[in-house]
Amino acid sequence: MSAHLSSVRIDRSLLAGPVHVPVQIRCGDGPSDGLPHALSDLAPGRIALVTDPGLPREHAARLLRLLGAAAPTGVLWPDGDGPLVVPDGALAVALGGSRVIEAADRARCPDGTRPALVRLPTTLRAMTDTALSVAGPAGRVAAPALVRIDLEYLATLSPHRLRAGLAPLLRTVLAVVPASAGRVASRLRPGGGYDPQALASYVSLCLEARAALCSHDPLGRGPAAALRYGEPVARAVRGLAGPGLPYGDALALGLRAAAAVSRRRGLLGRADEAAHEELLAAAGAARTLPDGIRPRDLAAAVTGGREEARMVLLRGLGDPYAHHGSLLAPVRAEELEAALAELVPAARRIPVPDRDRARVSVPGGRDGGLPAPGGAVSRK
Repeated sequence: MSAHLSSVRIDRSLLAGPVHVPVQIRCGDGPSDGLPHALSDLAPGRIALVTDPGLPREHAARLLRLLGAAAPTGVLWPDGDGPLVVPDGALAVALGGSRVIEAADRARCPDGTRPALVRLPTTLRAMTDTALSVAGPAGRVAAPALVRIDLEYLATLSPHRLRAGLAPLLRTVLAVVPASAGRVASRLRPGGGYDPQALASYVSLCLEARAALCSHDPLGRGPAAALRYGEPVARAVRGLAGPGLPYGDALALGLRAAAAVSRRRGLLGRADEAAHEELLAAAGAARTLPDGIRPRDLAAAVTGGREEARMVLLRGLGDPYAHHGSLLAPVRAEELEAALAELVPAARRIPVPDRDRARVSVPGGRDGGLPAPGGAVSRK
């Protein structure tokens, strides 16, 4: 981000099923300035700040001062995948990336009730994806009372981490709103150097696309499943490569793999696959599997050792393929392995025998298209 930050002040509302989530996008006044006023309607008696000890110290210190002006504040560190226990009547405030936000979603009071929650994402992935989700643990809607996106937090990220964080935006463009591809690509910078206005427009685009899909599908079991495009491969790559590989790099590889499967099935034309490559290249996204990860091992990780996995495939940009009414289509392990082999650098590539290449017929018709993002976002 530029050293001279321009002011950004955007207020939106995410309407997803039965919930209404205020979303504030800010930059230029200092991270979280005005937050105590935004919390006034919640009238917290106590605040539990859920954060990560790896977060830059100045972020947590500044926020503790601001929250302390609103109510007595304590700090909780997520530990594993277990639930966090916050004091009865406390407001949980999640400050951090996706892992911290997901941990705060599991927070419970001693009496078993869920505390009110405010999300303060500090990474681009969290700002464009995790912090905007209302699909909580155990298949239930988990709506935060407020999502506050301060773009200044991104100034502390390395160019590589910031670049990797663009992957949810690229997925949204490819799977949901391809009409925005030209506008998004024109502002992408493989070497970094994003201004606040560009980043705010990216967050707003992801918010509006999610609102359109989740207005009647908050848990992502219908049209909103399009937001899982590339996700199965991304999770498996991250599991094999370890936390040193940013999730965004893993997701970029998942998008490439899903496009390759779609093209090999005859669903996705080469021009649309080329559009994937152009957008991903413009963002400087990861191109090849990390050293030591073999397509066969990765395919087995995606399928969990079973014969097939469930993946979102595209028939065209923004046009997910519906298999018996579901956007999660079965993909055989050998079919996926053949697609993943295309992500191996030529110097390391081992040809996949023709007999392993999937030949799958696709039923006729173009059913199951997605609604265009529309009026599920209210502007103030």
